[in-house]
Amino acid sequence: MYQLLSYLAYLTISSFITIYVGWKCYTYGFVYLSYLVKDTGLCKAINNTLLCGYYLLNIGYIAWSLNSWQQVSGMAETLSMVSYKVGVITLILCILHYINMTVIYILSKKNILHV
Repeated sequence: MYQLLSYLAYLTISSFITIYVGWKCYTYGFVYLSYLVKDTGLCKAINNTLLCGYYLLNIGYIAWSLNSWQQVSGMAETLSMVSYKVGVITLILCILHYINMTVIYILSKKNILHV
């Protein structure tokens, strides 16, 4: 019972965070990209590719992380496990976002993206 509850809570929370953060990065990231990349078509293509890769990677990780789930037998263990797993996925989202923005910034400064 608690195992199923923890799975549902984790999948609901992490999917919401992934979709919400992805959409916000997609929406506001376009402004950042358009500042760095002067070609609007290329900017839209980069933004769409980043969003697609972001969703695929994070939803895949969410599904894969269920494999390493430990047995839970009470509400305290359920809350602890869900909090830990959601914290890990949040840190991964943060790290990926900063890596993507750093790479795009470096490429724009080398004039690779100024087609």
